[in-house]
Amino acid sequence: MKRVLIFIFLFAFCAGAQEASSDTSIVNVENKSRILTFVSWPFVYIIQPTVEFLIYPVIPPLIYISREDLIERGANLITYGEKKQITFYPTIDAHLGSSANIGFSYWHKELIFDNDNMFLSPHRYVNGDWDATIRYKKTNILGTSFYSRWNMSYREYGNNSFRNSLEGIKYYYADSSVNLNSYVGFNLSGIWDLEFGISLNFHRFDFPSQEETPISGEYIFNRGFYRNFESYPLTISLLYNSLDEPYSATSGHKFSVAYSYVPISSYNGTRDHNYHVAESRFVHYSLLGNKSYAMTVAESNANREKLKNLTFAEAIEILNPINVKEVILDRRVLITQLKTRYMIEENKGKAPFVAMSRLGGNFPLRAYSDGFFTGAIVAGISNEYRWPIDRYADMLIFNEYGIYSDDLGHFSPFNLRNSYGFGFRVRTPKFFISRFSLAFHGLQGISVILTTKSEYD
Repeated sequence: MKRVLIFIFLFAFCAGAQEASSDTSIVNVENKSRILTFVSWPFVYIIQPTVEFLIYPVIPPLIYISREDLIERGANLITYGEKKQITFYPTIDAHLGSSANIGFSYWHKELIFDNDNMFLSPHRYVNGDWDATIRYKKTNILGTSFYSRWNMSYREYGNNSFRNSLEGIKYYYADSSVNLNSYVGFNLSGIWDLEFGISLNFHRFDFPSQEETPISGEYIFNRGFYRNFESYPLTISLLYNSLDEPYSATSGHKFSVAYSYVPISSYNGTRDHNYHVAESRFVHYSLLGNKSYAMTVAESNANREKLKNLTFAEAIEILNPINVKEVILDRRVLITQLKTRYMIEENKGKAPFVAMSRLGGNFPLRAYSDGFFTGAIVAGISNEYRWPIDRYADMLIFNEYGIYSDDLGHFSPFNLRNSYGFGFRVRTPKFFISRFSLAFHGLQGISVILTTKSEYD
């Protein structure tokens, strides 16, 4: 199945690059194209019916939620203020293991000035740990394109972990760190922004509070485990964003490239722990088909009537390849994400472990936990294929690869990892609600994901 997915994604990316228009989100495709007919065959007759069948149990609840306008009603319940400037809602991030958490998010626009907003989000984890983040942003400073933003985060983790992928060792530690970040940016040209940042991070690491035994050795000594120190990152970033919508985009790109120099305070009696970081991210959205991706109200209502109270025989009829082609191949979106991060030490083996690049989660391996693989350099590509089943609900399949290494000249095929899977997401054009997916790696590894975080933030 992975090979079929790879084939479909490669075709769709090429088709999107050739057929997408730069000034519209609606793409006209010649339905009689032999190439389209040939390469879409596995999707029409294998992939799409399989995914629709596997995800069928969730379709009636999704349709009910949308048909009864529960999303619109819910939006009214979580929005407050005369100008609807306050939003308050619960969050959930359900994974296997101690990373699962619940919390809430609080948004407040025009808190102090016009064109400003504040965001607050604390989280409580299943093992009793907690963290909190607060952000503030002000745009159009003095009527110009200048903007500024400030972030602060605190975490109280009694039993955090770090996995040294190249040696296969997992280290446990307590973490009570504070991060303070300040950024200022301005419009450089068109939809290009230039941003400068300075941060002050108070790293406070101690011995774990549970039964795991701390590991001693030169790696622990040099990398800052169970030590207190500060870092002062200085960052410059170039940003580009041409998406037509933040959470249901059908065309456009997001691009960023950044460089950071990170001085480190003394620990272990030395000050030779400074490092540099270069990172980049590119996300491309392609609309494939000859209909707008977003369903109209009339189309959504017609689809709800078709899908509610389905019998098994009716469900099989809906999954007929002819019906799938009419509904899906004329309305679909391909998202491709490329990410890289490269950490360069000024003194080999002396940078703190928090400097290491991490691969997993949405970077871009969803079948693994965040930071499951680490190295000085990580890179990955993720492809996601979406199609709407209702006005606010999408189904999706994805396939992604990532690789990690401690040096540019020592990449190994043994460090290449893959994850793939399927699921659905619920969103409005400007507000993300939730997503559920099953992610696989190999023949045995599986991750169940239920979260209120979007895929490509």
